[in-house]
Amino acid sequence: MKTMLFILAVAAGQAAGQVATPTTPTKFGTRTMTGGSSTGSVNVTTPPAETTVRLVSHFTLDQPRQWKSTDGRSLLGSIIAFEDSVVEMKAANRAAAVAAAQNAPAPKPPEKFTIIKDGKVRLLVNQKPVEVPLDRLSEEDRAYAAKVNAAAGGKP
Repeated sequence: MKTMLFILAVAAGQAAGQVATPTTPTKFGTRTMTGGSSTGSVNVTTPPAETTVRLVSHFTLDQPRQWKSTDGRSLLGSIIAFEDSVVEMKAANRAAAVAAAQNAPAPKPPEKFTIIKDGKVRLLVNQKPVEVPLDRLSEEDRAYAAKVNAAAGGKP
């Protein structure tokens, strides 16, 4: 009986002393255990990230109209100039930057607008600028673009 207790005591001591090694040792971190009841606190302050808002203004030169292509498709848009007004504003947070952009003064238009450039006209479609080649537009729309170009003082 004493032998049996001795074997159990030795086995229990060996089991308590064994350390299990994980199959992926880098996955698990180690930590230290300390005695005592002291608590500490860490205060980390980071400066607020500065937000930049970019305000792009397009100069619209006509009312939205239906444009037809040579293959029969159509889209709704208005002619905009190739020149844009870009203003960047920095603020402490996004809400302040958006408020500053909304209160910004109106952009100053250029002296002369470019309507036709490299055989393309620029249209504002769904609030996005799109460059459309003139040879893809119907004859009526090409004549309209040339008329707007002449009124803006552009080259024929």
